[in-house]
Amino acid sequence: MIKTALFFFIFWFGLMISLLFLPGFYFCKIFKFKNAEKKYVYYVTRRWARFTLFTAGVKISVKGLENAPESRSGFVVISNHQGNFDIPVIIACLPFAAGFIAKYEMTKFPFISSWMRALDCLFIKRNRPREAGNRIFERIRQTDKNPIFLFPEGTRSKGPEMGTFKTGSLKLLFQNQSDVFPVTIKGSYKCFEDQNVIKKSTIEVFFHPVLSSRNFQPSQFEDFNSELLRIISVPLKSSI
Repeated sequence: MIKTALFFFIFWFGLMISLLFLPGFYFCKIFKFKNAEKKYVYYVTRRWARFTLFTAGVKISVKGLENAPESRSGFVVISNHQGNFDIPVIIACLPFAAGFIAKYEMTKFPFISSWMRALDCLFIKRNRPREAGNRIFERIRQTDKNPIFLFPEGTRSKGPEMGTFKTGSLKLLFQNQSDVFPVTIKGSYKCFEDQNVIKKSTIEVFFHPVLSSRNFQPSQFEDFNSELLRIISVPLKSSI
């Protein structure tokens, strides 16, 4: 319990310290240094994520990094969702910055929401599904922003099994003929959710080849969804 309490203290303290780096982001934004802005945000957030994992004793094993798209826009990153450590894990090992879809209530947390806005995250109101769907659709089409990142399960599985995908946002990207970069996160639930205390562990991250919705007919969404599920779930079925 002492380690868990210490970790959360360092986590929030680190977030407060990270605010000292926000002026650099705003400087690039005001003077429209778009490339420098993206590189700066990626640099700072990646190091914050790695520091967070280090303080928890979490190590990452990455496989398939060569499958990462060369382009830094025009696609959507899709992953399973096992635990709270998934987001820092993704930020730490993705070779580019990505914006997450988050519930609107996250805007009430100034330390976190400031950097989420810098990452081009999208805040949606879950009690307004039609509005949320429209905003997600618009965000997918914006190639000038960081690629969007989706957890289609909608919530943490808190275990080794993957939950079913909620198809609402997936249908939007399918209709938009977006490319999908599938990612599998394996073992992150062991770092906290397994016993509700911070534990040292190794998380495996698998980057898969891009799956293009353009290779499917408009009537083949179920086939597309099944293939995406299959790709992401395969590493979860093998023993560690």
